[in-house]
Order: sequence, then structure tokens, then C-alpha cells
Amino acid sequence: MLGLEYRIKDLESDDKELSVPLSREHLSDALSDFSPNLDDCSATIIATLSKQTSVVQCDGWLRGQLALACQRCLEPSHLPLNLRLHTLYTPAGQAAGEPTEGSDAEVDDDDLDYAHHNGETVDIWPVIRENLILAIPITVLCKEDCRGLCPSCGVDRNTTECACRPVAPLSPFAALGNLKLPT
Repeated sequence: MLGLEYRIKDLESDDKELSVPLSREHLSDALSDFSPNLDDCSATIIATLSKQTSVVQCDGWLRGQLALACQRCLEPSHLPLNLRLHTLYTPAGQAAGEPTEGSDAEVDDDDLDYAHHNGETVDIWPVIRENLILAIPITVLCKEDCRGLCPSCGVDRNTTECACRPVAPLSPFAALGNLKLPT
């Protein structure tokens, strides 16, 4: 089980300060679709868990670095992590974002996430996992002007020039050029 669970009962008297480095298993679980270099990945949760009536709030940061392959040249790309964590965990039967009786916490933050707890424990891993996945850009590049690999010979065009001719872009209408119409 990869959960990062904390007992709600322990939060009644005092807030809980977290400084939790994510394990290799956590990073592998979250980033498995992106072929990460786990030896160069690191992430740490630095946050505070606090309880107000039946709502548990997690407020802090997810910081570190991800190492993924560049989508153009396959060289390592290092992505810094500096994500704000701001989540309210409500009891499972309560609608997310619904005010609780006796709660004086007014939240007017667009970056606020909502999740549920089971009344006994709060598991922050699902929200952390989601934030890790959402932190990855659509296109992972080692540098903004990466030239990628040559489609003909496969050489890395960032480090070596090749003598291959540029490949003409394939147009969906290219087949129409060979079409002979009756006159």
C-alpha cells in the first residue's frame, strides 16, 4: 500500500508538521507512464496537517526534481518541482466544498483541492500523486530549442550535424498530386 495516511485523532490536539521525502515506489507509481529516471528523481512533501471540526486541511509544498526523457532527443530532462499543496479533506458522506457546522475556516482560493477522508485516517497520497502527474508538461524537452534526432540516420542533431536531406513534410493531400483526371 502506497498511502501516506495520518490518524485524524492525532490532529485534534496539535497540527502535524510534515517533511516527507517520497519513496522510489511512490515516484514509480505516479510517473510509470513517463519512463522516469528514478535515480535522479526526488520529491519532498513539506506541509502542515490541521483539523477543524471534521475537516482536515493540508497546506504546504511539494518540492524536488523529476528526471524524464526529452521527447525529441531522448536525453535527460530535469524538471523542477515547486507545487503548492492546499487541500481540504472532508468526511466521505459530505459534499466537497460544503461548509461544516462550526467551521470558521473560510477559503477563497482558486488553487484549493477537495478530497475525502474516512473519519479515522486521512490519506494524502492520491492528491500528491495527482499533483505530480499534472506537473509534467505536455511536451517534455531537455531545452526549449532542442533539435531532436535525425529521422533518417538517428544522430542527435543538438550535438552533431548530419548530411541527410531534410525529410519533406507529408501532406494528407500528397496523393492527389498523382491523380489523373479524364479530360
